Amino acid sequence: MSAPDLIICGGGIAGLTAALCAHHAGLHSVVYERAEVLSEVGAGLQVGANAMKVLAKLGLAEAVNRAGHTPETLDLRDGMTGHTIFSVGAGETGKARWGQPHVNIRRAALQHVLATALEDRVPGALVLGAEAVDYADTGPAIDVEFSDGSLKSASAAIAADGIHSALRQRFHSGRSPDYTGHTALRALVPVTPELAALVPDASTAWTGPARHAVTYYLHGKSMINFVGVVERPEPAPEGWHNSVSLEDARTAFAGFATPVREILASATEARRWGLYDRPAPERLAQGRLALIGDAAVPMPPFMAQGASFAMECAWAAVASLASNGTFSQLGDRLRLRGARILETARRNGALFHQRGLPTLAGYGPVKLAAKLAPGVIRGRFDWIYGFDVTEAYPISAVRRG
Repeated sequence: MSAPDLIICGGGIAGLTAALCAHHAGLHSVVYERAEVLSEVGAGLQVGANAMKVLAKLGLAEAVNRAGHTPETLDLRDGMTGHTIFSVGAGETGKARWGQPHVNIRRAALQHVLATALEDRVPGALVLGAEAVDYADTGPAIDVEFSDGSLKSASAAIAADGIHSALRQRFHSGRSPDYTGHTALRALVPVTPELAALVPDASTAWTGPARHAVTYYLHGKSMINFVGVVERPEPAPEGWHNSVSLEDARTAFAGFATPVREILASATEARRWGLYDRPAPERLAQGRLALIGDAAVPMPPFMAQGASFAMECAWAAVASLASNGTFSQLGDRLRLRGARILETARRNGALFHQRGLPTLAGYGPVKLAAKLAPGVIRGRFDWIYGFDVTEAYPISAVRRG
């Protein structure tokens, strides 16, 4: 068999999306994932309208809609009182404004949709138990080395293997991820009639002093995803498998509004992980290697754009490769967009944790603007959700075979 057009390292959301984009462009790709099985990791995630445009082009928007749940609104609420600071339409209203709805989905369910579609379209394209450790860009091809000593060659490669990507370390040698001073607590809670009466059908950020919570429903409104982010100086380990006592989680949010407290009261287990990031890279590609997902720009969860921006990068990288055989068209546009998302997420972290002004003084103007000029508040989201990477980086000629 001839060498593939593209090697993709990492079988998460970013890598699987890249492989499906490659198939859409008529490119032959192989995905190498270090895990032996694609297991249930993480909990819920938010797929913005910007990423839903990628999924729509891949013919997967309906499948993701069925597996997920579209909230009525995107809300910012005072975590202490529960009062709404602003609310932006996310369902039909969001689709009318941004072209696609906002969808909340379990990470494993999204990964399943992507992996199933890839196996249907390109049987055998996903190889498990293969960890990329190094690469050599030889000019006419790129060689990727794996932990078992094997080498695979292709015309190009994409590193989509996470924040500790070995290929990324070679690409941007030096700085390791920095602990942000934030630890996240996560729980999945079955919905009861009592919770359904309390918890709004919204992707809600509940602000608070040195902490905030995010809540939203998942598939069929059968589960609620809870994420709480607290400021702690001691670094917490990464990864979704670190347990935390429910008492610790409940204590951290003891002063919050009733919906938040009742969600945690109903939880049977919770997980925690430290949040790490690094500066946005000076480039997303060099030679025959491109970086996407956390290997490129690890996103703090204060914009809910980690998965969405990863899917944008996957489309753009493949579109560039399909156009002229290189990643040269990635250029600055997507890199600067990633830097802007990263900076906005960091600012949101301070906003959500009520840094600076007290709650009333800090949020008063925002609340007033939301009441008197709701279009202004909605407009603040347009650059995120209104962006269409499939138009900015078109795949014009689809080749098959």
